[in-house]
Amino acid sequence: MQAYNPHHHTLILLKDFLKSMQQGFPFNQETLDEDEASFLEQLENLIQALSNHEADAVFDGQNWLARLFRNYPTLAPHLGREVLWYFGGEALHFMPDEEIAKFQQLEDLMIEADENFDYLAAKQAIFSAK
Repeated sequence: MQAYNPHHHTLILLKDFLKSMQQGFPFNQETLDEDEASFLEQLENLIQALSNHEADAVFDGQNWLARLFRNYPTLAPHLGREVLWYFGGEALHFMPDEEIAKFQQLEDLMIEADENFDYLAAKQAIFSAK
């Protein structure tokens, strides 16, 4: 079993989200208006910054998430919630307190666990508990 890597997982979720966005309106148009083109470019730059482990990538991610929720709230539910947790800070304003507590519990378990930690099983157990 491969250890869970939040950085790598966030990159995968962002790349998948970008591909999904590019397949739907208005991002699938041949000519994008300035706002949509800028939004896609910001996401592409964020993915590149994360890939390069740039120091400002976390702040870039928080800014991009704020823009996502402000300008494209109907798209936000299609983004993995781990992305919000990963970027933290202002991004946590888009998560209810109960969800934050569950992600904190999951992170605490990961920190305490050994290399055989099953992230998906732990996440499912925590998030399905009432």
